[in-house]
Amino acid sequence: MTAPLAFAGSTPPFTIGPNGSAVVPGADGANNLPDLFGNVKELGPLNSNTTKIGVIHADAVPTLGLTNPNAQVDLRQGWTNSAKDSDGDDWLYFAWERDSNSGSGFIAYEFMQDPPPAACAYTTATDQQLIDTCNPWANRKAGDFMILWDQQGGSRDLYLRKWTGTAPNLVLSPPGSPLDASVSAAAYSADGFRGEAALNLTDAVFGGVQACRSFANVIPSTVTGNSDTADYKDTILQPTVPVGGCTSTTTTTPKLADGSTNVPAGGVSITTAGVVQVKDSAVVAVSGGSGTPGGSVQFSLCKASNTANATCDSTATTIGSPVAVTGASFPVTVTSPSAWVTSAGRFCWKAVYSGVSASGIGGSSDVSTGECFVVNPVTPTLSTTAGSAVTLGSPITDTASLTGTAPRPTTNVIETSAPVAANRTPAGGTIAFTLWGPSTSGCGSQVTAANASVTVSGDSSATNVYSTSYTPTLAGTYHWKAVYSGDSPNTVGQSHNGDCSVGAEDVTVGPAGTTTVTTPRVGSTPITAPVAVGTSVTDHAVVTGTAAGGSPTGTVDFFVCNPTQVAANGGTCSTGGTAAGSVSPLTAGAGNTATADSNAVVANAVGTWCYRAVYTSNTANYTGSSDASTGECFQVKDTTGATSAQNWLPNDSATITSTGGTNLNGTLSFTLYSGDNCGATSGSVLRDAETFTLTDAASPATRVTTNSLTKVSATSTVSWLVSFTSSDPLVGSSTHCEKTSLTITN
Repeated sequence: MTAPLAFAGSTPPFTIGPNGSAVVPGADGANNLPDLFGNVKELGPLNSNTTKIGVIHADAVPTLGLTNPNAQVDLRQGWTNSAKDSDGDDWLYFAWERDSNSGSGFIAYEFMQDPPPAACAYTTATDQQLIDTCNPWANRKAGDFMILWDQQGGSRDLYLRKWTGTAPNLVLSPPGSPLDASVSAAAYSADGFRGEAALNLTDAVFGGVQACRSFANVIPSTVTGNSDTADYKDTILQPTVPVGGCTSTTTTTPKLADGSTNVPAGGVSITTAGVVQVKDSAVVAVSGGSGTPGGSVQFSLCKASNTANATCDSTATTIGSPVAVTGASFPVTVTSPSAWVTSAGRFCWKAVYSGVSASGIGGSSDVSTGECFVVNPVTPTLSTTAGSAVTLGSPITDTASLTGTAPRPTTNVIETSAPVAANRTPAGGTIAFTLWGPSTSGCGSQVTAANASVTVSGDSSATNVYSTSYTPTLAGTYHWKAVYSGDSPNTVGQSHNGDCSVGAEDVTVGPAGTTTVTTPRVGSTPITAPVAVGTSVTDHAVVTGTAAGGSPTGTVDFFVCNPTQVAANGGTCSTGGTAAGSVSPLTAGAGNTATADSNAVVANAVGTWCYRAVYTSNTANYTGSSDASTGECFQVKDTTGATSAQNWLPNDSATITSTGGTNLNGTLSFTLYSGDNCGATSGSVLRDAETFTLTDAASPATRVTTNSLTKVSATSTVSWLVSFTSSDPLVGSSTHCEKTSLTITN
């Protein structure tokens, strides 16, 4: 074909030459293609009419056989590369090493757009398998080309030949003139074993258009000439790296459900539904040429680690089928199908563009941090309400209201269809209730016995109640606190009333009532019947509290009312009275009781006496109480008795008789003795002598004692000594002793 004129970019982006001293391949031979050489057999085309360079693509297998080319046409290895110059033109680099430094014929490099047939698995198939099934040129098509380098006399002439038509009826363009130096360059090494060349594909092959084309099947060879009927002598059959073509870029941006709104920089909420619908938007662009949009983008989404630079570093979920890339020209924006994310966390899209191999547009992908977005957990609302005030001994309660939770993630986390709400598992976790107090300011001390943990299953409701209760042992004002643990990753924790400042969380435990029952006693025995005047009586009080409050403490004041005061009070000692001793402290009794006793009181008057006992609590747990009932009263009565004490007043009479009737002169005495012998041998004087004087008293003269003081009150024997002492010498004196035995029974 005629050598094309240079459009631009006549300077290759490779180092070619200088001729005769070129370092081949230098830094330019990126893709190495090794080959067997020397006295060995290697695979190459069979020599037949159907394996000429112009028609070999249509040859039926076997196309290959084992040959042993001579050194002048035996290639040791080849190199390829491609790059763009400063004007954006695509350049092709190819180089070779031959087994001899004096070659003949032509060195050919054929560039085919499509990869070798699948049967040509050079690295895995055996030689025999390749002979049986492989024709390396079978995928030739219009647009493929070959460069032929004339080796005669150290020539550096390069010829470009292209295929047109429709396979298998392809037509190879005529040899034409060598390529212009503005679009090509060639050079030999100093030893002549190697050579390298460069070709401006844009100007020489693509007609000056920076088109997106690449060549996936490159076959270096030596051929006998530049005609369609030339034979192949040696070929390098190796997998090759495609050369030429355009590069694509895929840049994606996470979107919300509408596919147009960007996910905010701060992320998007998982919502109380526990799901957020998202999409991805990919912009596919090409560089290095132009081409018709084609291919497709496959979107996938993964849950990445929660670090700022993490990308799709775990197994991704494929989101729908590949989305076709269509339009008049690049760049093209493609939107993914919807994905439904059911977990909070960091998520990253991955978009992979397939490219268009037929147009030389390479694939690309985006897994950058710009593909990532954050799904934020919900922050629920937690409030609590304490129950009504109670008295000591009754339980206090707290009920939590938890709203705004999100269900737990689904098993897949990322769903390709909207999850069914009814199939979701509600948020879990626990609500920890704690009780503090009693205190009038601040929280006070924690009542650890009241700690309670309630399992959460979603938002609270009329049928899903989170509450606790506790029966305090002290009266006062208490404060409830509540802490929800949250349920990671979708629902964060929450606390309520941490500083005890929420009034609705306060509950008052009032003092419990007491009863005071008293019993008047004599000693330790309750009075059940009237007592006698003068009896010493005490009052015994029993004060009863509650199980929660335990034994009451404090004091009891006792008062006693006498019958007059009782009558004034209508039959009790409800008021007034006399204090029965000092204030009496309580002594703890069995269970929740305590006792106290009054001082003793002497009931010194008949009638009804009554006590009154007044209990005063010294703690906030109990109220006071009293007892002034009729059970506090007792009767005092008096009794009579008949006694006798017999008194005998002994008197005596005596008659003095003179025998001759002489008148009597002298004294007559009466002396009372105890005993029966008038003191002769025993006894004593009970009454001194009572004496009568007789003066010329006629005989007989009788006299009687006048005793009114000396009494005999017990059974005894007494005796009277009667003595007459005559004053007349002529009349004699006389005595007489008489006794009396007396029995007295009172």
